[in-house]
Amino acid sequence: MKEDKGRSRRIQRVRTVIARFSPIVTAGLSQDWTEIVDGNQEWDDFSRLAVKASDEDIAVGIADIEAILQALAVLLDLFDEEPIGDTYYPFKAAELIELHCRMVTGDLSDSAPVGLSEWIDRFAQHVEWQLNTSGVNRAESEGFRQIERGFQLQCSDLLVQDNASFRDSMTESRRVGEQYVAILRSALG
Repeated sequence: MKEDKGRSRRIQRVRTVIARFSPIVTAGLSQDWTEIVDGNQEWDDFSRLAVKASDEDIAVGIADIEAILQALAVLLDLFDEEPIGDTYYPFKAAELIELHCRMVTGDLSDSAPVGLSEWIDRFAQHVEWQLNTSGVNRAESEGFRQIERGFQLQCSDLLVQDNASFRDSMTESRRVGEQYVAILRSALG
């Protein structure tokens, strides 16, 4: 029973990650990304499953997480190496989701050399670098690293029985996902 609660909590956590980062993957921020992934069945599968996982009113189980993981593995393998430029952002967002899915399925150890929160912090730092490089007015946006650190605390407090906290986390995740997309559109313009 304790393992079931642990897995349920991990599924909740990965769902907040999917709600936050899947908009970056699917928003069409990069023409190269879109041209490479569009038309693949796995792209359709990921897009459909990401919408499902981002809706806290729909039940999501381990089979859904495994299907997202499979779709992302195929999509990420379409790239010979880590892309640069505007393709970096949807690629890295997909990779973050994949890593979190691997944590849920048990394919990624809790004692991995670089923790998941570190990977998210690196992504947020890169977004902030892009904003500074592009000269985007940051007065309108909170620092993404600060936002992500807050999420780490919030997600560590998620309790499977506390549906209100999970709903709040999902709502905030979707809001931040939209903020990431808006600010990256402006910076990559």
